[in-house]
Amino acid sequence: MTTMPTEAFNPERDLTSPSLYSLNLSAAQHCTLAWVEDHGGLFQAIPVSAEEVAEDCGNSVSTVHESLSRLENLGLLVKASIGVYRINARYYFTLHPELREMIAAALTDPPVTPDDRARAPRKVTNTDARRRKTLRSVD
Repeated sequence: MTTMPTEAFNPERDLTSPSLYSLNLSAAQHCTLAWVEDHGGLFQAIPVSAEEVAEDCGNSVSTVHESLSRLENLGLLVKASIGVYRINARYYFTLHPELREMIAAALTDPPVTPDDRARAPRKVTNTDARRRKTLRSVD
């Protein structure tokens, strides 16, 4: 049995998404995505109330539901549970290429590994030993 070689990590492919312009988003979809981003959805899943988004964006509740559905289908929003969403990290890294480069380096750089000196017991100097034996009052 032969195994197919896996493709090497490519940050330009693996940490990006198509531009929003190419996705032909409506104004309501842009507004809904911006609302989720403005309310902390970049870094964690947040509850998204269609009524609150509709009021803040000036859209109808049904338009917000349609927007959430399309954004989820496109993969721009990731649904954590019913009514709870977060923004796809690939979208975020597409907007911030400098962070994408840093993450790519973190994923491809070699791991930091302790050497023999790091694993050896820590040396205690005479001064450190005296400090540990002396009790000082706190005034």
